[in-house]
Amino acid sequence: ETVFSWPGIGRTIVEATLRQDYPLVQGAFAIITIVVLIANFIADIAYAYLDPRISY
Repeated sequence: ETVFSWPGIGRTIVEATLRQDYPLVQGAFAIITIVVLIANFIADIAYAYLDPRISY
């Protein structure tokens, strides 16, 4: 974020925390949580697809 001077979610969370904008902080963390959960699910499915020894 700071290398290219692009405002990102990290800067948004820090600024919202400093402004005590807690709904924005909660929303940002909810979005991050959903993205991480989806990425983990996709990784698990891809791992099982690529390695036939793995079965769920």
